[in-house]
Order: sequence, then structure tokens, then C-alpha cells
Amino acid sequence: MTRQVTLKDIALRAGVSTAAISQALNDRGSLRPETRERIKALAAELGYQPNKYAAALRSGRTMSVGFVVPEGAELDLSKRGALHRTRHIGAMVRAAADQGFTVTMLPAARPDLLRGAQIDVVYFAEVAADDSLLREAIARGIPVATNDLYVDTQRSITVRTGYDEAVRAALGLLEARGARRIGFLVDDAGSPRDEIGETAYRAWSTVRGRDPLVAHLDAEHDALPRRVAELRDVGADAIFSFAEEGPAIYLQLDAMDLVIPRDMQLIALCTSDCAVNARLGVTHVCVHPEQAPAAMFRALGAVRDLDRDAPDVVDLPWELVRGSSTR
Repeated sequence: MTRQVTLKDIALRAGVSTAAISQALNDRGSLRPETRERIKALAAELGYQPNKYAAALRSGRTMSVGFVVPEGAELDLSKRGALHRTRHIGAMVRAAADQGFTVTMLPAARPDLLRGAQIDVVYFAEVAADDSLLREAIARGIPVATNDLYVDTQRSITVRTGYDEAVRAALGLLEARGARRIGFLVDDAGSPRDEIGETAYRAWSTVRGRDPLVAHLDAEHDALPRRVAELRDVGADAIFSFAEEGPAIYLQLDAMDLVIPRDMQLIALCTSDCAVNARLGVTHVCVHPEQAPAAMFRALGAVRDLDRDAPDVVDLPWELVRGSSTR
């Protein structure tokens, strides 16, 4: 196995001290520019790779992120819920690897594990306001990152995934296109993201003096045809599916001999590949929660600054993609 190149090896070739090599590679000290560039070129020629773990020890960093698994996640049997968690964990692992971090899985019901945990930040993909592990992390001064929950501490990152904005944009478009009774389809698993969606819909309806028309779907969405029929029967002239399922709803409406969008308009949330929605012409609003881990890492450096006077808030992108299912 090839021996790893060290600072001493570079110093011997360059004819300077290891301290000078360290200054040059870390852009510190008062070395002459030509000396600094000569050392960097020599290090690259020798194939030098910095030891991130040694650097982490010197800086007090552990190069590990704690990924919190929500309590009761195993009870969410929906395919959408399982897909959402799998994609988010995968995104975290990839983002962490890009930064030289490892990932430690932490069950939300075990705040005691933080006592011995060696981590730089605790990340909550989905979090309830009364989460005990979140409270424990804040009490211990560990930086925290949360999706869609504002934590008013200096060492925190709030990533706004765009679910709330997506709901309001979709409802606004349906209203602008003449819809007066908009039905809202949502999963009944009670996950934080679904609560965000339903809360946004009910608030939007209340402000406009409209009666909310909410239909909850079972884990496997077996009741989808029945729920769509129920919304039609109570007079809905548009459907926003926060439970996604745009193609299935489009086909169900077509089977009911409803003319889209004359008789019923449709917009669906989309968090994954929206190619099928696009092919069918389903208007959809895309959010990208899988980008949250990378956004968190970009903000992490500033959060470690103890002189900060406010939390960091990051907004992820979202898009409203118009199709033929709205007027």
C-alpha cells in the first residue's frame, strides 16, 4: 500500500520547515506569494491529501452529523412516507460525504444518547415542536438544523422546504382560474409535512371565508377513488392533492367522465420525478426537500460562530409547473 505523503515529506523536498508548509497550505502566515505557490505546487505534485480528521481534532470538530429518526416513523406504512425518508437519508449521506462527515442515526425518543454523542450538529428532517431530543440538544449547546420549524437560538439553522409556499401558490392559481370550492387531498399519517400542508390550506380557506373540503387518504391510497368521488359529490370544482398522486387522480377524474379542466381543475404536489405529471399535462408544484441536507452544510460554518445574534434561515427553491389540468 502506498504511504501517505506527509508535511515532513513536502518540507524535505521544499527545503523549508513543516511550519512553513502548514502556513502555505492553509493560507496563513507571512510567506512570500511565490514561496506559497511553489509549496502548493509541490504538494500537488507529490499527491498530498490533508488529514481532515486531524484538522477536526485541532478545531474541536467531530466531522459527524446526527440524523434524527422521528418517533413513530416505523408506524408510517405509506409508500410515500417510506420513499420520503429513504430519499432524505440518502441525500444526507451524500451531502455529508461531500463534506467529509459521517452520519450518526439518533432515535427521537432517546435524548439521553446526546450525553455521549460526538457530533457537530443535530439534523431534524421532520420535527414536532415538543421534541425532547431537540430540547436536549439546545440545552447542551449543540448546533441544530430543522426543516420547517423555526428554532430561536443562536446556533440553529432553519431550512424552509417550501411546502407552505407551494400550497398557497397552488391555491392562488386555482382561485385565479375560477375555482370556488377547492378540495384538499392529504395523507392521514399525521407527519409534520402533511400538517404543514393542511394547516396552510385551512388558513387560506378561513381568510377567504370558504368552507374547507379536506379528504384524508389511507396509507396505501386504496381509498383514492372514493375520496375523489366524495370531493366531487360535495361540489368541489378543483382538487389540490398534497398527497401527490397527480396521475392517478387525473385518470380517476377522466373515468368519472369529468372534462378536465372545465368540470374539475387539478394541481398536485410533486417531491420526486414529475415526468409522469408533465406527460399527462397535470399542473404540479414541485418542492425539493432532498436539497435540505446540502443547504444545511452550506450554512453550518456560520452557525458555529458563537458571536452570532440570530438563527440562520435557508429557503429551498420550489416551482409551479403549469399543465393542461388548470384553465
